[in-house]
Amino acid sequence: MTVSSPKNPHLTRRLLVGLGFGAVMGAAGYVFGRTLLPQLIGPDALDGLDLRWSDALAALTGIALMIGAGAVMVISLDPRRLARMYHLEEPASPEEIGQARFQAAVLGFSGFILLLPLVFALAGLAGGLAMGLIILLFALHTVLNIRMWRGVDELLRRTTLEAATATFFLGQGLLFLWAAAERLSLLPPLTAWDVYAVLMTLYLFVSAVVSARRGLA
Repeated sequence: MTVSSPKNPHLTRRLLVGLGFGAVMGAAGYVFGRTLLPQLIGPDALDGLDLRWSDALAALTGIALMIGAGAVMVISLDPRRLARMYHLEEPASPEEIGQARFQAAVLGFSGFILLLPLVFALAGLAGGLAMGLIILLFALHTVLNIRMWRGVDELLRRTTLEAATATFFLGQGLLFLWAAAERLSLLPPLTAWDVYAVLMTLYLFVSAVVSARRGLA
């Protein structure tokens, strides 16, 4: 895709809107889970489930990825709207529409895979079978990511690298602080799932910020 100048004069407004929307959705989900859900399924329905805070974080991140993918799919139905989204000078061509839809599909697939460990664990699926399915889908996801990387332009590649780099250093800093507090017996230990859920959420947030800075959001 040919994208115009990466400068975005509405960066602050978009970030505030995105943060506000995320905060509202998070609060709504918390209220729903604490008040309405027990009334719908019974107050004791969740007692036997081993749910952690990282499960909720992973679920919200996975759902956000899938919703974002769905939004791009809907926008891609109108070449002019897609062109405005990516700051194209003319209505999106069939090739550009196809690229946008493929990227959205990979994004949604990322959210789907993120939800699988939680879904399989809650469903009581055998560990070996569940892990085998996850490995196969992860391999497919890797192939799709490589294909997507080869098909995008230099601006999107730079955006991805910048987001990944920022996530690495921010995640490293947060992990060090938690590890230090854990070693000093100030905080409880983390699991690998906890760390991954935080990193994916952090990457989603950083990607949104970087994309907005470059005029892609």
